[in-house]
Amino acid sequence: MIRDDVVSALLGMNVPARVLEDFPALPADAEGLLIYGSQARQDAGPDSDLDVLALVTTQRPSTDAGYVHVSYYTRKQLSTGIGTLFGAHLKRDAKIVWDRHGYLTRAVEDMGEVDTKRLLARARSLSELFTSLERDLPKYLAGLLRQARYLLRSCLYAQAIADGAPCFSVRELAVRHGDPCLTSLLASRQPGEATTSDLEQCLSRLRRIIGEFPPSEHGSLEATVVNEWGRPSDILSMAFMALGVTGKTSDYAEVEKILL
Repeated sequence: MIRDDVVSALLGMNVPARVLEDFPALPADAEGLLIYGSQARQDAGPDSDLDVLALVTTQRPSTDAGYVHVSYYTRKQLSTGIGTLFGAHLKRDAKIVWDRHGYLTRAVEDMGEVDTKRLLARARSLSELFTSLERDLPKYLAGLLRQARYLLRSCLYAQAIADGAPCFSVRELAVRHGDPCLTSLLASRQPGEATTSDLEQCLSRLRRIIGEFPPSEHGSLEATVVNEWGRPSDILSMAFMALGVTGKTSDYAEVEKILL
């Protein structure tokens, strides 16, 4: 499917034309396309990005073009979303734009339910990355803040599911929690540079949900990568993202499997 056809289809799904101005060309191996998030739910704000997932045969990093963020998933990567929060997000919000072989539609339908207790426990174990800040700041502030936002957002979504009121809108969760700062703190498009204040705000809110973070097994981000190297793990993937080694976003399309 060529770019103009995709843009035309998205306009028909009420995605604003200004958001689609920089929509990138799709790779030749693309087999399907869906959108999710606020533009798919039709509750986007004026600065909201368009979240796109493209099904491809060859793994590649995600791309950003203007307001458009495209994550590229292979069939194998997407299959790891079964039972995850990301899979639940797709099942609830995704709108299929194009699906050459029907695989994308079936994959979303098969995502299943989330074990929120397990997810929150895993989030707590991953939070050990924030217990060596004296060694990791300020060098890795931007990456650590990105990860803190990812874990906080994930835990808020999981909490909403556990409460029987699923929600993947940060703005709605800010209202539910009486915490208007959440909207700007967790916005996908952030103005300015990363700040320690924003990191502290994310971590304090995260502690309220999952409790105190376990101490780091390794003592720093760099040591985590060195010590975990050769035995692929979730904590290694998180550390890579925090170091800025792999991609610039938090959706983990660049790693082998979906984490949460």
